[in-house]
Amino acid sequence: MISWPDFEKAVLTFIQRDIRKEKNLSQYEAIKAAQGSSLYLIAGPGSGKTTVITLRVLKLIYLDEMDPSNVLVTTFTRKAAAELRSRILGWGDQLRAAFLKDSSYEKLRSRLKSLDFNRIITGTLDSIAEETLGNYRAPGAPAPIVVQDFVSNALMMRTGLFSNGRYKDPNLLNYVASLRGGTFGLNVPELSSTLREIKDRFFHDQIDISAFQRKAQHLGAQIACDAITAYNQELQKKLLYDFAKLEAEFFQQILSQKLNSFLQNIKFVLIDEYQDTNLLQEKIYFELTRAALINKGSITVVGDDDQSLYRFRGATVELFRSFEKRMAKCLNLKPVPKYLSLNYRSTPTIVEFINNFIGLDQQFQKARVNSKPKIKHVRQIPEPQECPILGMFRDDVGSLAHDLAVLIEEVSRGQGLRIPQKGQAATIKLNKDGSLGDIALLCSSPQEFDYSDRPRLPFLLRTELHEASPRIEVFNPRGCPLQQIPEVQVLCGLILECVDPWSSVQKSLTNLPTTAANTFNSWRDHAMGYVNNNHLANKEHLQQFVQSWQSRIPLGRRIQKKERVPLNDLVYKLVTWIPSMQDDIEGLVYLEAITRSINQSGLFGSFGAEILFDPNKADIRLEHAFVKEALWNIFVPLASGAIEVNEDLLDTLPSDRVNIMSIHQAKGLEFPFVIVDVGSDFRINHWRQAFKRFPRDGGKTCKIEDELRQFSPLGTSTRSSLDRAFDDLIRHYFVAFSRAQDVLLLVGLNAVKNRIRNIGTGWDRGNTWHWGRGLQNLTHLR
Repeated sequence: MISWPDFEKAVLTFIQRDIRKEKNLSQYEAIKAAQGSSLYLIAGPGSGKTTVITLRVLKLIYLDEMDPSNVLVTTFTRKAAAELRSRILGWGDQLRAAFLKDSSYEKLRSRLKSLDFNRIITGTLDSIAEETLGNYRAPGAPAPIVVQDFVSNALMMRTGLFSNGRYKDPNLLNYVASLRGGTFGLNVPELSSTLREIKDRFFHDQIDISAFQRKAQHLGAQIACDAITAYNQELQKKLLYDFAKLEAEFFQQILSQKLNSFLQNIKFVLIDEYQDTNLLQEKIYFELTRAALINKGSITVVGDDDQSLYRFRGATVELFRSFEKRMAKCLNLKPVPKYLSLNYRSTPTIVEFINNFIGLDQQFQKARVNSKPKIKHVRQIPEPQECPILGMFRDDVGSLAHDLAVLIEEVSRGQGLRIPQKGQAATIKLNKDGSLGDIALLCSSPQEFDYSDRPRLPFLLRTELHEASPRIEVFNPRGCPLQQIPEVQVLCGLILECVDPWSSVQKSLTNLPTTAANTFNSWRDHAMGYVNNNHLANKEHLQQFVQSWQSRIPLGRRIQKKERVPLNDLVYKLVTWIPSMQDDIEGLVYLEAITRSINQSGLFGSFGAEILFDPNKADIRLEHAFVKEALWNIFVPLASGAIEVNEDLLDTLPSDRVNIMSIHQAKGLEFPFVIVDVGSDFRINHWRQAFKRFPRDGGKTCKIEDELRQFSPLGTSTRSSLDRAFDDLIRHYFVAFSRAQDVLLLVGLNAVKNRIRNIGTGWDRGNTWHWGRGLQNLTHLR
């Protein structure tokens, strides 16, 4: 057995992490805890939780000699799971090499060499459920096929809304409007999104749907249930699962003892980001824990209630806050709480700022884990080099974008920005190893235009940075709806022209939504304009290619009989004439979104996202059926805004571009220079924007909670919907501010700086402005 002193020494020497007791008692105790000790880790931002998780797992394997296959580790996103797995594999191999060189462990050489860290079960709960259900299915039963969120949204549109014309039903529209607080922006994608949120809540909160239908006050509630039922029936018919249904199936198979062979091997369960857990997931985790305890193992959960951002995805932060009580009640287990509160990420000034912010609202303190300590900084920065918290506020968003672009250029390419302060001035400049990717603008939304098509800060900043010489690029693939991006318009228009020349099939579709039809026509116009562009290289070749597809006579070969051609084959050929989808990172993200959508649509279609070539034209109706399905399953959802660029498409961030992203996207990330938009949209005190800065009511998600949770074992929340909305907004800005390592800059309009109420500028829900008019706690850039 490896000794703790040797493990500790190897970690310090080869992993360069100091986990000695005197350096960080909480980390030390969490990592060293015995195999049978269950832990409840409350981990503040930048507290090294990934280090603790990784070394806790490796300690169990190296010191307690637990087999890697006995360990199950899950976290919230696929990206986080992949990073955690990479860390475990990398550090595991480094430690193995160190122990193999140690002659005192000669007797362990065989075991050390045979350790296979790939056998550790890691992933999101969804990916673990999918793999487990596939591996342990009954003979002859199919493996689960899971559709991604964008396909789920498209399926809800087609089966739940377009079927029977529900998207036009006034009762349904009024019901959704009552949840949203009005009809402004209520379109088909928003209808679909709301129905999917309700549908997910049915699963996540374990709703008694029959009771809800019997007692629902609004006529539209039944229409919503009908739409959700139609959606679920379509999944069942196609033997498909969305993520919520997958988790429900996983739980049911655990309860029915069909997965006992899987559970018998589980000894250690570790769950990261537990603050974003829902009731269904908690039940699964408790069953996994039950199995681990039977096997003389334990559970460790890691999370931070102050960083819970996913209520709109069903997260119930109260489950994390009351974890000890719920675990004791369900499993008679009392996990040991540990607070990871030493911050290794940020400067002392930033840590002091985020501590101040999270403590401003006294009502919020009631929604936090009890006795939670303040975050403490570990980094020591020489006083002249430490940057104060900065502010940049201007009268209009155009001026703000211009001055912000000048600042970014000066910091990245110029002499740097000098900040006067007591003593020697600090200079902000990217270091010699730095890059533009070290700079991030975090916004409530990265959309470049508002509902009225007015340009927002992300667009104006992109434009201003493009004026630099040489131009500075940004990375914001979620800045525009996918269907409105020029490259996407051209590509989709070319596809439509190839598969449905002269719109013959399109014109035959009944009940085609007007929005989709208009978008189709716009795409075609963009495509033909592109084909006829005199500046396009190989213009004639593209014209010939499109014409050959229209006539179903592909260039370079003859088709002798009926042949099915995958639609993605066409896509990959067309992008050879669209350079930005080959060599621009944003263009590659858009291409990936489209090809994934096409691939996934083949899962629930009859023709597998293919187009039929029939040189003899023996059955035009069948040929048109292929095209019709593609239009409905792929292009209508895309044209209607149902398909988005999601986090799974953003595996890495480019180092040579300034990042513009939502605060949700930034969770789990850190940047040397963070710019937080606290008010570039707020010119006036408009009620429609209140939910983003100073809520007037609970908003859609909290209203859905109130509507449904009375039919859930959770019961109604002890906090009002308005209080929950304020709580979430505080967490929102706390996450944003705590991403910064060295420099934190708050930006917005002078209206926010001087008068408009905003949680992000130091107001509390009781109307006290703690930072005061002019935000004198910031060092303002003129």
